[in-house]
Amino acid sequence: MSNRTRTLSAVVVALSMGLVVSTAGATPGGPVRVIKGVDAQFNKLAAIASSGSLVWVANSGNNSVTVLNATTGAVERVLKKKKFGFNGPSKIALDASHVWIANAAGNSVTELDATSGALVRVIKGSSYQLHGTGLVTSNGTNVWISNLHGTQLAELDAGTGNFVRYINGSTHGFSQAWSLASDANHVWVVDSAHNLVAQLDASSGANVGTIKRSRFLNGPLAIADDGTHVWIANVRGGSVVEFDATKPLSTAPVRILKGATYGFDVVTSMVSNGIDVWTTNLGTTAANANTVTEFSATSGRIVKVFAGARYGFAQPDALAIDRAHLWVANLSTSSVTELTLR
Repeated sequence: MSNRTRTLSAVVVALSMGLVVSTAGATPGGPVRVIKGVDAQFNKLAAIASSGSLVWVANSGNNSVTVLNATTGAVERVLKKKKFGFNGPSKIALDASHVWIANAAGNSVTELDATSGALVRVIKGSSYQLHGTGLVTSNGTNVWISNLHGTQLAELDAGTGNFVRYINGSTHGFSQAWSLASDANHVWVVDSAHNLVAQLDASSGANVGTIKRSRFLNGPLAIADDGTHVWIANVRGGSVVEFDATKPLSTAPVRILKGATYGFDVVTSMVSNGIDVWTTNLGTTAANANTVTEFSATSGRIVKVFAGARYGFAQPDALAIDRAHLWVANLSTSSVTELTLR
């Protein structure tokens, strides 16, 4: 890490309004802060996303979304169910203009302005036929929402919110979507229960490639895509498989990462900034539980496994990244750990 242009360093910031913030020493790899407290109103954190200026945290336990200042970590506002239509907010997708929040219990999607946080619309009703809307992803042009409990995708126009098409899972082999990802050219659907990953054309919805029950998949769950690479984490076997995102998924993988050095163990989320990739590890052993792994996006080499009490990881279950920060949502302590990238 000594020859890298970015390091992880600690910053001590005094936050107002009673927010509880713990900070670590200024050693490389130290967390900036662990954010929790009454004002944040965190409750069963389900998803997290960052625009670089604002961080959005979905609270499935109280049907709200907490908005944090990405620079200071302070609470900007807490958006409540009554006005914004939140009902079991489960996933967040972010593009340059919009924040999309899937309401798993409300059969709807809430769209917010990414700059102001103002409500744009709540998408629901018979014309969309949304039901069991647990997942959402956006590439800025279109939005894809898992529908009918993952048996199909509903595609919307990101600019207008208008319905575009349904994509039936039976056409592509999936019947229980567990994770979604998208870039300018493709949409990726992970069906963990059936050991399957489908790659769709983002413009037409046509199938580009599907792998099922292959030797590369063993309980695929988390997925990350930066437009050049796509990484798929297997819950069983502790591995991450990398594919070339520009080629059909049926093409042989670029590499398979596994082994004790990586510490992959029940990977539930994964993000990439095109330079590195991070995974959350819930863990089945004490050595691997409550950790975050960082590895190189270009070489696959391990960078660091973040472990220890100073990070405040407690069932780390969701990740978000922007140009300056990595954000980790901790499920069991209803807190957010922030790391700064330099």
